Amino acid sequence: MAFAMFAAATGVQFAVRRADRRTILAAGAAATTIAMVSLVAAVRTDSAGALLAAAVLAGAGQGLGQFAGLSLLNGSVPGSRLAEANAAFNLGGYVPAGILPVATGYLADAVGLTGGATVFAAVVGACAVGGGAFVLAQAE
Repeated sequence: MAFAMFAAATGVQFAVRRADRRTILAAGAAATTIAMVSLVAAVRTDSAGALLAAAVLAGAGQGLGQFAGLSLLNGSVPGSRLAEANAAFNLGGYVPAGILPVATGYLADAVGLTGGATVFAAVVGACAVGGGAFVLAQAE
């Protein structure tokens, strides 16, 4: 499943390289939202298929978001500041990506895997919906 997730993250970047950034970001938000719905379905029904779907969709969402974000940086940040902008971009993505699973693990110890995964999915899904809404609300 990890391979499928990373393969989706990589493959989707090739598939959308000619699309506009707004479309890519919205698609990433949608993929992540559907991934979280699939995650909840997987833990509530013990479905390996739903878990695989969640992994692939989460990979696609991450790949789309990272591709669009790095494209935005490359197109709007002066070359002399690109390295630090990239570092800040990655810090903003990888810190939550590290904290959320660890916090979910502690929560799962307290309330069970199903409850912990459901809260995780709700938080990530809400962020994806909010980010998608923000992107769609912006004028082209």
